[in-house]
Amino acid sequence: MNPDASAAVSDPRILIVPQTSRGYGGLSKECRATARDCPQIRSITHIVDHTVTFAVQRPDAVPLPGGLAWEEEADTEGRPGRGLVRWVLRIDHAMQELDTGELMRTLVVTAGGGIQCSRLHSGQYLVGISESGAGCAPMDEAMNRMVSKIRQERHLTDELPGGRPGEVIEPFVAESPLLMQVLTRDAEEEHRLRAIWHRHLNPTDLHYAAYYRNWSLVCVGDTFDHQELDDTFGRVTAPARRARYRDLVCRLQNELDTLGSIIEPVTRDPVRRLVLDVVEGAFYMHWLDGAEGEFVVGVTFRQPKVAVAEQRLRKLVKEVRAPR
Repeated sequence: MNPDASAAVSDPRILIVPQTSRGYGGLSKECRATARDCPQIRSITHIVDHTVTFAVQRPDAVPLPGGLAWEEEADTEGRPGRGLVRWVLRIDHAMQELDTGELMRTLVVTAGGGIQCSRLHSGQYLVGISESGAGCAPMDEAMNRMVSKIRQERHLTDELPGGRPGEVIEPFVAESPLLMQVLTRDAEEEHRLRAIWHRHLNPTDLHYAAYYRNWSLVCVGDTFDHQELDDTFGRVTAPARRARYRDLVCRLQNELDTLGSIIEPVTRDPVRRLVLDVVEGAFYMHWLDGAEGEFVVGVTFRQPKVAVAEQRLRKLVKEVRAPR
């Protein structure tokens, strides 16, 4: 593989898989421009039907470990992306029971880096890699902007990956009625958790949150019964949805080792944040400091509110993490 010799030294390299790259010149230029404008991006790989067609890569990036001598550079760079796409398809299949649309954006963040997978349309994905935890947010935002732009240019619906730009978190005046279950035997902790959930869950953005310790449920609450969400539940009722989110957490427990192996060429740090962004909202998983089995999950059903719902969840997590 020969990088684009006409590129400036500071421009990302274009890594081509010759036998599969025909017809993607415009797309590779768009990816290259995105990577150039966002220095936190190590690379962006284009994958069609599980096959790497090209990658753009920061010029100073060293090869990822695990590459084979005969392999194209784009294939080596795209190895984590190919694995992540397969993982995403399995999780997407599991999430279809929730009836919230396809999984279109997956973000995996660790302290030492992360990876983002965006669906352009069925069978076609772009996967971005960042080599720092702090770089994951700008990478994610740049990827979201690029995907929205590409879909608009292709006369496809803008699915608002990551939520609607410019949305701000809004304070709510009155507490919303919640259906809650708290399983701790500590009365003081129960009171504390109930208060936290009432301060953050609402029918506008953050609709569901659950706290786990050692992968066992401690506290869960939601606003599914609020009248503002009457239009949200079609064939999947609110009680069924509650059960299926618990099932999804169990599924993810079994899938996290695989996910760790997939991203190992990028970072060996444990996953600390996982976002599964579907067409109608998102599912978030945030780990608390120092305990792999201690985490909070959150859900929103409003796609424009995906970013602000996660902001709200971060505030909830901060209160859960606070010294007790």
